[in-house]
Amino acid sequence: MAAISERLVETGHKWSLVPTKYHDAGHASVLALAETGSGGKVLLKAWPDPERCVREVAALRSWGGIPAARVLEVDEEQSIAALSLVGGRPGGCRRHHDDVSQVAEVIQAAHLQGRKFEEHQGFPELTDYLDEEVRSRVIHRMEHLKHSMPTAARQLLRTAWPALESLTQEKHRRTILHGDLYQENTACDGDGRPHLIDPLPLYGDAVYDWAFWSVYYRLGQGTEQRLTLASRLAGIEQRELRSWSLALCLHGLLYYWEVTDSRYPTMEKVALSLLATREDSR
Repeated sequence: MAAISERLVETGHKWSLVPTKYHDAGHASVLALAETGSGGKVLLKAWPDPERCVREVAALRSWGGIPAARVLEVDEEQSIAALSLVGGRPGGCRRHHDDVSQVAEVIQAAHLQGRKFEEHQGFPELTDYLDEEVRSRVIHRMEHLKHSMPTAARQLLRTAWPALESLTQEKHRRTILHGDLYQENTACDGDGRPHLIDPLPLYGDAVYDWAFWSVYYRLGQGTEQRLTLASRLAGIEQRELRSWSLALCLHGLLYYWEVTDSRYPTMEKVALSLLATREDSR
């Protein structure tokens, strides 16, 4: 209990929850486990950034009726929420080895649900994120790192840059995006059914989520399977999906090189593969 912040304890008690165990903390949130009066378990989550709290709660609430973490209580002034604990434990229950198709179906369901909100003003626009965050960072890093990267890597970046520069969005696909579809941002219930958790929501073309998922869900493993599933379920042409995936690879590749992340060689292989198959599809 000593490791759980006083703010989380007080807010939990207000909701008749008893915080029992500190779980995790990062730059984006602090997590603790709590028990209900009947012995059930929930997750208490606190955000240093109030806007991130509001957006994550809004996204989860918009996905009512699909497998996703449920918002049980929220105190926006304190930036704290009580969320359902998928699978009854942090990280959820064991996932099926072939969970990819199930996750794809949940993503598609979330996008269909999100389209009911034609223009959701509470979320950042994907267009702004691409212009102000992704492209600007890529330009800065390409200039800053150009002398430290191998010649082959610099050539890859130059070849991949047009994919990022020429991205366009389709209005009919605009929806609430999860925005952060790593494998750890899904969790399985006791039946092995995946749920969406920990969104970093945006509003824009669904192709972004599909491209992010295709690249990052299991980096370097099953990329082609996810691209095929995404294309079939979302009705997005393979070439378009590969262009978006390549653009996200470019962003990740430069970041991994800058921070000397061990995933850099894997990301480089994914980017090269996407570049080759994208050219073949012309």
